[in-house]
Amino acid sequence: MNSAPSFVMKPDSALPIAKLRMLEPDARIMITVGEHPLQFRSIVSSHHLVEERIIRLQSYWLKANQKQEL
Repeated sequence: MNSAPSFVMKPDSALPIAKLRMLEPDARIMITVGEHPLQFRSIVSSHHLVEERIIRLQSYWLKANQKQEL
């Protein structure tokens, strides 16, 4: 089963919040950036990959958000 979101990261007010959720039983981490309909998700298998993946997902979100504003 999935656990409730355990951590929220908001490093910059212009960027969307990153929500982290621990997936059981293998302890992978699902990262969600943004809200529906402009939402990006990724799953990592190790904690040391989380920050890098958040940066990448926020970058995707910024690019997609710029396209929507045009």
